[in-house]
Amino acid sequence: MIELTAQRRHIPSDAVRKDYFITLLLKNLSDSEFVDSIVFKGGTSLSKCYPGSIERFSEDIDLTYIPEAGLSTKQINKELKAAEKVIIGRGKSELVIDERNDRNKSSYVWFTDEFRNLERIKLEIGSSVRPHPYERKTMKSSIQEFLESIGETDAIAEYELREVTVNVLDVERTFIDKVMSVKRHALSGTLSSKVRHIYDVVRLYQLPEIQQFLQNKIALKSIVRITKETDAAYLEKRKISDQFDPTAAYDFQSWKEHFSKDTRKSYELLHTSLLYSDTMQNWDEALAFFEQIGELLQEIGE
Repeated sequence: MIELTAQRRHIPSDAVRKDYFITLLLKNLSDSEFVDSIVFKGGTSLSKCYPGSIERFSEDIDLTYIPEAGLSTKQINKELKAAEKVIIGRGKSELVIDERNDRNKSSYVWFTDEFRNLERIKLEIGSSVRPHPYERKTMKSSIQEFLESIGETDAIAEYELREVTVNVLDVERTFIDKVMSVKRHALSGTLSSKVRHIYDVVRLYQLPEIQQFLQNKIALKSIVRITKETDAAYLEKRKISDQFDPTAAYDFQSWKEHFSKDTRKSYELLHTSLLYSDTMQNWDEALAFFEQIGELLQEIGE
């Protein structure tokens, strides 16, 4: 089933396998008491909930828990642990110790020891980020989509495959998150190893809904402000370069130099390791898009 799905979708079988287990973990969330208080975000949310937006491997499940007003840090910590346990379900897990605190839980999850390296998914649940705006989205595993396309309803029932519905961060907010993360990694000296964010920005920038969003200056400024304020609160607790002030003007021209030869090389090699496509990415196009984004943000004083 995995191989047939991979052949039909022209993606690696490993990606199909992980997609199945990612969907299974999200099903656990969908069936739980936490479904209304957790938001799915990040690169995997794009590939699962906005088909065609990006075409790359994404192995993380990035979630944000929205605590009820008045909960203490201790209570939030308890809720995060409970949510993590429910989502992992019958899976096996290993704690990512250096990424765990009262406001964040990270684990590696897999289901069969034999395929641990192939199945391993990073599950992150935090409560420091303000996930706004978001909406309900429905998704299926690639295997279910394949079986539906060939009319194998009996197999779908046999394997208990079904749609999963969860809260998902809007693509517009995810786009701005990605735009800001590129600057953060540039000023922190880590951009050449994080060029997937450049890829995501380039892909999302070309979506009609993003182009429409960018023309709405009021909505754009609102989302940028929310993102900056959220980043400021979140990054206070993390070791980020002093050069990076999340609330400052984006000012692409002032850090454009970090789009270096090393970063370009990493970006142009993405297709050899991370992308489903064999096509080399266009660096000049990426640079031009960031120039345009910088100008748009300058126009709204951000």
